[in-house]
Order: sequence, then C-alpha cells, then structure tokens
Amino acid sequence: MTSQPSSTTLRPAVPVDAEHMHVIEEKLFGPDAWSPDQIQHELARLSIDRWYVVAEQGGELVGYGGIFLSPPDADVQTVAVVPDVQGAGVGRLLLAAVIDTAWQQKCSRIFLEVRADNAAALGLYQSAGFTKLGLRRRYYADGVDAVNMRLRRNEPTPLSEVPDVG
Repeated sequence: MTSQPSSTTLRPAVPVDAEHMHVIEEKLFGPDAWSPDQIQHELARLSIDRWYVVAEQGGELVGYGGIFLSPPDADVQTVAVVPDVQGAGVGRLLLAAVIDTAWQQKCSRIFLEVRADNAAALGLYQSAGFTKLGLRRRYYADGVDAVNMRLRRNEPTPLSEVPDVG
C-alpha cells in the first residue's frame, strides 16, 4: 500500500458527499463546474457504472475522484483537490484509486480529458502513464482546449501501488 500524505484518508463516496463535492467543484472549475443535480446523478449511479472516492483530512472533504466504468473502457470523470492541499499528493492518491478500480472491473483502457492550460493536472496524468491522443478545440466554456489522454492496462504505470479504499 502506498503511504498517504499525512492525515489523508480515502473512502468510497456516498450520496451525502454531494453538497461538499459541489462546493469544491465551483471553487475549482467555475463556469465548467457540475451542477448539484449533475453530481447527484453521478452519485446515484454508484452501484451501476460509476465509482467515486473522496479524500478527507481531519474529517473534512478535501478532494474526490470519479470514474465511469464500461468495460473494456473506463473514463475518468474528475479528479479534484481543494487549493489548500494541492501539490501534497492527494490528487495522486485519488487518481491511483480510480485507476485501480478500473483494472479491478476488467477495463483495459482508461480515457480522460483535461484542460490544455492545466500544467499540474497534465503532469499528474503523464506521470501516471497516460499518453496524449489529441485535442478537442475550445472544449471548455471559456474556450480552452481539452487534451484527450489514454492509459492502457498493459503499459507500465508509476502508480503500481495504490491505497486500499474498500
């Protein structure tokens, strides 16, 4: 098991986390933030084709990650970490957990899209073994491009050890 950033615990998300997730969503993503209804919809599908994990520090939700599972493919829906703890490894823990879940669900490829101007997120995904596939021009509300990325199961990943989040 990977050592976690100090005092960070991961657990599967539950529907009552939606309100806290939305607060973080608005803070981080502005006009591209999911609405409370969109977050509720995602969490309502937890036992169907979605899996979400939350990160807590001192009992406070500081991040979350989610994945859409449709074997043999999966799609990272989001990885979000509050600004105060960004850069401390919480995003890496969340990403490792969603990747591990995809592999456990017999997915062989994981896709995602990330803002082309988000160097930190691009670096995180590349360090996890994701490769760039192309761009979606003016994908985000403010006109920024999205970078499409993919990770294949048979390719080695630096995130080979992942936390156990139940």
